[in-house]
Parts: sequence; C-alpha cells; structure tokens
Amino acid sequence: MQKRRKFLHLFSMLFLGALVISCSAEDGETGPAGPAGPQGEQGPAGADGAQGEQGETGTANVIYSDWIDSEFDDNIIATSASFSIDAPLMTDDIINEGVILVFGRSTPNPITEDTDVYPLPIVFGASRQQSYYFRAEEAGQLFIIVSANEEGNPTGVPFFGEYRYVLIPGGTPSGGSGPGDITTKNSSLDYSKMSYKEITELFGIEE
Repeated sequence: MQKRRKFLHLFSMLFLGALVISCSAEDGETGPAGPAGPQGEQGPAGADGAQGEQGETGTANVIYSDWIDSEFDDNIIATSASFSIDAPLMTDDIINEGVILVFGRSTPNPITEDTDVYPLPIVFGASRQQSYYFRAEEAGQLFIIVSANEEGNPTGVPFFGEYRYVLIPGGTPSGGSGPGDITTKNSSLDYSKMSYKEITELFGIEE
C-alpha cells in the first residue's frame, strides 16, 4: 500500500514537472496574423453582343386599296373630267394630318402588255398633253381629275386604266405643291417624292 502511494506521488510530480516545462515563459505568445496577399488580376470583361438589325417598318396603320378601274370615258371630248372613289377609312384626321397617296396604272400596251405606274399629280407633255391629280375634300371620298393642258382642247384618250390609293395616318402638313397635292409628311421621309416601288417596298404593300 505504501509502495503504491509512493508510486502515485512520483507520477504526480513527473506530470506537474512536464506541465510546468510546457508552459515555460520561454515560449513566446502567438504572433499576429500576417498581411493578406495581393489580390489576383481581374479577368477580361466579356465582349458586348452585336446590336440587332432595325426592324422593318410596320404596316398595321397603313391603309391601301386594290386597283380600282377608271370611270373615265374611252375618249373624253371635254376639257376636263372627274370621277369619285370610295375611301371609307380616309378620315378627317388623315386628310388634315396624314399622308394620302394616289397612283395611276396605265392601260396595258397592246403589243407588250406592259404597264406603267405613276404617282399623282402628274403632267404629261409631248403628244399626250394631259394632267392628272386628285382631291380629298371630305372624309371617305377621293376625286380623280384629268384635264387637257391646253385650254379649249379636248382631254382625249385617258392614259390610266386603274387607280390605287395609300393612306398613312399621322404626320405634319407639308403645305402641298400643286392642285390636289394634299400629301403630308409624318417623318423625315417625304412620301410624295417616292416612287410607287419605293412605297410598296417600304410598307410591304402587296399587288
């Protein structure tokens, strides 16, 4: 029993000695954390996507008629003549603020069957000596007019066999430049100076 006590006493002394040594003042305190390393270089930014193409001009608000047969006589003996075309969607707002275009298509050539399309108003010189224009004096009604260029002469055989109108709402009045020229501008484009082909391609108008 006494030997066991001595053994436990000796073991305790050794354990305490080891503990004192491990906690000796010679051991320094834990130093502060070192400075953070430099930040890595940032990767290159992704390239911007290519800009998409501009969409085509919409035709939702553009109104156009089919080709309408002329009502002029085959040979006009008067100095002028006119007939009316129903345009039920041509409103006062379109007349005052929009664009009204009228085109005439010639009768087919008897040999080649080719036709020509011209915007109104138009003045033919040389042997034809005819002027064509249109008026929109009230909503829903267009008037096509032809007259002889020389006063007192008969108008003669009409050049156009069909007519077609195009209505473009909105815009600012251009003031017009001649009889029946009531077209207006609603953008940087002057539609009244564009050809029939340019107008049909711009607005996707079908034949």
